[in-house]
Amino acid sequence: MLLNQKYKVYPTEEQKEILERWLQYCRQTYNSALLDKDRKYKQNKENYSRYDMQNQQTLDKKKYPFLKEVPSQPLQEVFVRLQKAFESFFRKDAKYPKQKKYKDYNSMTFPQFGFKPNGIHRYAMSFSDNGKLYNKKLGEIDILLHRPLEGTIKQLIIKRQGKKWYAIFCVERQALPPSIDTNRAIGIDVGLNKYAVLSNGLEIKNPRFLRKKEKQLKKAQRTLSKKKKGSLNYIKQVQKVRSLHEKVANQRRDFLHKLSYNLSKDYSVVAVENLNICGMVRNRKLSKSISDAGWGMFRNMLLYKCEKHGGLLKKVEPKYTSQDCSYCGNRVKKSLSIRTHICTKCGTVLDRDQNAARNILQKALEELLVTN
Repeated sequence: MLLNQKYKVYPTEEQKEILERWLQYCRQTYNSALLDKDRKYKQNKENYSRYDMQNQQTLDKKKYPFLKEVPSQPLQEVFVRLQKAFESFFRKDAKYPKQKKYKDYNSMTFPQFGFKPNGIHRYAMSFSDNGKLYNKKLGEIDILLHRPLEGTIKQLIIKRQGKKWYAIFCVERQALPPSIDTNRAIGIDVGLNKYAVLSNGLEIKNPRFLRKKEKQLKKAQRTLSKKKKGSLNYIKQVQKVRSLHEKVANQRRDFLHKLSYNLSKDYSVVAVENLNICGMVRNRKLSKSISDAGWGMFRNMLLYKCEKHGGLLKKVEPKYTSQDCSYCGNRVKKSLSIRTHICTKCGTVLDRDQNAARNILQKALEELLVTN
């Protein structure tokens, strides 16, 4: 099981300048490779693979010596990113890759990380003897290890987030063997009025972090629009807008981490709907609220935390979960505005979302019986 662990790092001003320069070179390499790939395909219908890009980079380093300043691994990983971007495009999961602006390229990856016990560093990035990050060209970088690194480190990502810098370790852990107890199973129906309703009737309020900061964001963005682009005041205002967005993202992530942790710890089987969130976001009236809810992030957190605690996340088809009666199975058609389920056959009266959560749980348990 692969997990990411994020830690704050404190580079000096000189180290920040070097890291910014490395990011700039990586971004330029990405854009250049994308242009070459487009040109070769349009002119000769020729495929320009990741390995062709790496060979071209070897020649470019002789022509442009400044490329040698960047460790070779992050530069080569740029082509891996571009390859993945095209694979997502061909799978129709994303749009055609675009040129990256400064704000779009914020991280670089070191695929190998480690250190020798005798202190001789053989990796581009490693831990020094006193527990700091070490690179030959950067020197030692202070890092706040607020929790222990658990597992084998597979790679390291250095990320710029506003004015802050982070080290994200991808670690491999041994997942607990699944011990599925259907008596400790729960169904979850996510929504916008209430963030989630559980099959046992428990309701979780929607915190609406973005909506709460919306007035502040509008005011800050209106102020930004009046500044002269590129001026010092413009740059300061950009930082204010960015810090507000970062605050919202941190609040949302904290809420989802706590909720997913508690659910994965308390229940052996967690059942959710397999929603097409990308398709739902295309609805202009609901897109902001759906994005603010972070359903996709919540589902991903549940997935790895259930694995970590030896449980199981089960995704079921959302078809008719809100329409069918959870007691007798009778289909009661109702619009989204009707929030109470009233069965005309058995007389059951339930909150619409709780009825859906019970149906989700029932579908998951039925699928588990079939597979077992």
